[in-house]
Amino acid sequence: MPGDRHPHDQLMINDREFLQGAAFLRLINYGEQIAIAHPSWIHSSIYLIETNTSKSAVLFKLSTKPKSAWSFTLSSQEESALDILYKNYPDFTVFIGLICHKDGICCIAQQRLWSILDKDAGISGQHLSVSRQPHGSYHVSGPGRQQMEQTVPQSDWPRVVFASRENSYE
Repeated sequence: MPGDRHPHDQLMINDREFLQGAAFLRLINYGEQIAIAHPSWIHSSIYLIETNTSKSAVLFKLSTKPKSAWSFTLSSQEESALDILYKNYPDFTVFIGLICHKDGICCIAQQRLWSILDKDAGISGQHLSVSRQPHGSYHVSGPGRQQMEQTVPQSDWPRVVFASRENSYE
């Protein structure tokens, strides 16, 4: 049948698995003892990361565009998932992990991201753009090309998710 997938196709690694796997490998190899949970009932791309000193939730977004600038659009499902996270995990710092193909992960605390999004309009459908010059940091802009005040160092992932709650909004 046309809609059936060949069993071999189910064994192949897709882009999402490949690129999120790279993000997790960096997280695991960082050197902190961590526990990772996947509350798939909230969203398929949300993960909870706990250490002895921090509790973080990361919503991964993926761009398969090979080079800068990378585009991301927030969905209504992601907006709902973030609301559920806040209600069910109030002591977790929430991050958006923008996976910029093979370039790296631009990880931003959600509170910092609010500086360029129109929260009153809801985040669903709002567009983010991430760019990076060679050897530079990530530049993030939102709707209307509103620039985030500070750049995001390429080396922030995964260090930023291990920062204490007070330091994660820098």
